[in-house]
Amino acid sequence: LLSMFISWAPLHAESAKQSFDKGYRSHLKGNHSTAAKHYTKAIKRKPSYAQAYLMRGATYHSLKQYELALKDYTRVIELGDAYFKAVGHFNRGVVQYDVGRYKASIIDFTWALSFDHKMAMSYLHRGIAKGRIGDRKGQVTDFLYAARTGDFEVRKWLEQHAPHVLERR
Repeated sequence: LLSMFISWAPLHAESAKQSFDKGYRSHLKGNHSTAAKHYTKAIKRKPSYAQAYLMRGATYHSLKQYELALKDYTRVIELGDAYFKAVGHFNRGVVQYDVGRYKASIIDFTWALSFDHKMAMSYLHRGIAKGRIGDRKGQVTDFLYAARTGDFEVRKWLEQHAPHVLERR
């Protein structure tokens, strides 16, 4: 009987991908605590699963567990390819901003842009953070870059509130 159980268990163990998929479905439903548990299972089964760290970081961020989110995004940066490094730095920058670490967020957004210079959201968020530390010139410059890389809402805002910036450049 024991040998039947031993041979049955590995065949029916949930894969890292299956755990990830369960986490993702829970995440989409707004069940962040459940999602985090499934992502954790995926990570235990595959410790190099950058996407699972990324999504678990997002659930922790939603749950306002900021330090856990920062830790997961740091792991994404360590494990991931250029795409994951860009997204990991961007998401970590958002968390840094949310906890009031504006200079740290600017550094993360800058790193994200070093991996993907067309990431309009990084320019936008870096510009917002620069505004929080009083760097108005840097803020406007980043808004301009965001507009140039495809953020139409920022472009519309600049057209309404700072058309001279668009005309000069």
